[in-house]
Amino acid sequence: MTSAYEHPSLNLLVSDEQRDRAVDWLQRAYADGRLTEIELDQRLDQVFAARTRKDLNLAFYGLVQPSPTAQALGTHPAYAPLVSAQARDSAGRGIAAFSYFSALFTWIFGPLIGYLVAPMGSEAKRQAASAFDFTLLSTGGMIAGGILSEIWSPLGIIAGVSALAWFLLMIVGGAKAAAGEPWENPLMKISPIRVLSKPAPRALGR
Repeated sequence: MTSAYEHPSLNLLVSDEQRDRAVDWLQRAYADGRLTEIELDQRLDQVFAARTRKDLNLAFYGLVQPSPTAQALGTHPAYAPLVSAQARDSAGRGIAAFSYFSALFTWIFGPLIGYLVAPMGSEAKRQAASAFDFTLLSTGGMIAGGILSEIWSPLGIIAGVSALAWFLLMIVGGAKAAAGEPWENPLMKISPIRVLSKPAPRALGR
């Protein structure tokens, strides 16, 4: 991935933001099946070892082929921002908030849509998964409460408590997500229900 002329910017030191974008780009390529796990690890090692933008390009050798002009000017899809960080963050907050609020009208389908469209490994994806799982958990509580109330009517309170907790915590989660504040549903911390929720992504060299 070299050319007869190399733009001086290729010798600039890699910034943390450029390195983060490179990691995200490679993780997306892995999620799309374009890289094996071993290849991903090897290329991530190159990203973290890269000092200059030219070094960073080597992590994408054979995976992408920038045009000669792009090579000469030092631009590359791994660190050329197509969307500003502010716009990306706003979109992520919107997806997370949608996942919570839409569940009030669509049940699990709104959070599922949010989960499918959120970027791999993003906070928006984690929040959408949490909204989906909590909706299932609360639905189970409502159904259990309805069944138990047939056995002994006072047990019907379980259904009411489950519905109220679901409604209030979905509102809180949506408000926190819209504001960009980190938040974790307190009931999901102790619940074994995990259908979509995934562990936080590993630090990948950090």
